[in-house]
Amino acid sequence: MDETRTNGAAAYDVVVLGAGYAGLMAALRLRRHRQRLRIALVNASDGFVERVRLQETVAKPVAPRIPSIAALVAGSGIEFIGGKVMSLDPVRRRVRIATLSAEREIVFVEAVYALGSRIAVESIEGASEHAYRLDPGEGPRCAAALRLRLQRDSDLPLRVVVVGGAETAVEAAGEIKGMRPSAEVTMITRTRCGDFKGARVEAVVRSELSRLGVAMIDGETVAAVGPTQVRTASGRSIACDIAVFSGGLRAPQLACDAGLATDPQGRIWVDPNLRSISHRHILAVGDAAHPVAPTGAPYRLSAFVALASGAYAADVILAGLKKRTARPFSFSTFGQGVSIGPSGVGFASYPDDQQTLFILRGPIALHVRNFFVWFASYALKLERRFPGFFYWPGGQRVSWEQANQTMKRAEAA
Repeated sequence: MDETRTNGAAAYDVVVLGAGYAGLMAALRLRRHRQRLRIALVNASDGFVERVRLQETVAKPVAPRIPSIAALVAGSGIEFIGGKVMSLDPVRRRVRIATLSAEREIVFVEAVYALGSRIAVESIEGASEHAYRLDPGEGPRCAAALRLRLQRDSDLPLRVVVVGGAETAVEAAGEIKGMRPSAEVTMITRTRCGDFKGARVEAVVRSELSRLGVAMIDGETVAAVGPTQVRTASGRSIACDIAVFSGGLRAPQLACDAGLATDPQGRIWVDPNLRSISHRHILAVGDAAHPVAPTGAPYRLSAFVALASGAYAADVILAGLKKRTARPFSFSTFGQGVSIGPSGVGFASYPDDQQTLFILRGPIALHVRNFFVWFASYALKLERRFPGFFYWPGGQRVSWEQANQTMKRAEAA
């Protein structure tokens, strides 16, 4: 696109929507091109949110490792636009953004959709009104609001019910119990608490939760959340002063409203190059993407997958400018860790995100986990200094023959 403005709207070669791990990595990596691209990075807030540290903010405020996205990208050739994405027109290639001062519209050649996900509470009666969740921001039910509630009632007996049994729920329950040892903290899930990575990991996670004093209720589906109780589908009522919802994640409604092909969770269906199967000039990354083709290791929502997919999307765009076709997106995992209050559980998962070898537990597991959490944000700072720095294992695990066969089967279905 030669014109810098189209009908009064600023025009860019690439617009990146969202500046989490995936979006920020994509924008920073796009600067590898010798001729500087016009890049716009759009995000609702200037502060970088480390989603994997939100449970820490339940106990105390956490100093951000990237205090200002605008400051990080200053002088890099990336234009940071602070505002909420109100609408996306994939046909006219336009994005409408609401900033603090006014609404504006921008035009793009290609877009990277990286608006992430949020904890979905709409499916449970009363959860939106009465349940806290590990979401960023300053809303009445966000992580910061939960911290204030716990601090306000510090002298009172407290009953906390955490809905969910996977990683986020485990970390939320552990953090609350570690902060308030006298509180009665109970996890409840429709399967088994801690059942997210096989029987060995489950046993260790449950052991750490029990040692901390967290109670667990398995095999119960939560049907409703009220101000003083949680009710299950079987009719069981569990009294609580605070309910924390850590159920499934859902992508924003924006992509679906724009007419892009999405799954039931609002994630964009993407091809082997992470391009939308309905609008190829839009790439989706991180939590907002749902690959149709195999990706080597399973495409699990995580900071590592967000970084890898963001970096890959930038490489795809740059390869297209050189008239080259990038290999299908793929990766290998290397490990996973969860914090459980002052303790933790960590394990190797190379290459297919399944627990292998040994399992670490206790404070040493927490330290190892925290190192990789730190490195996730530090990798972005290194990418800012050295575009193209970030590397992920398993980038050649999927061939075009494998990817095309899967795409054909999906089209036939």
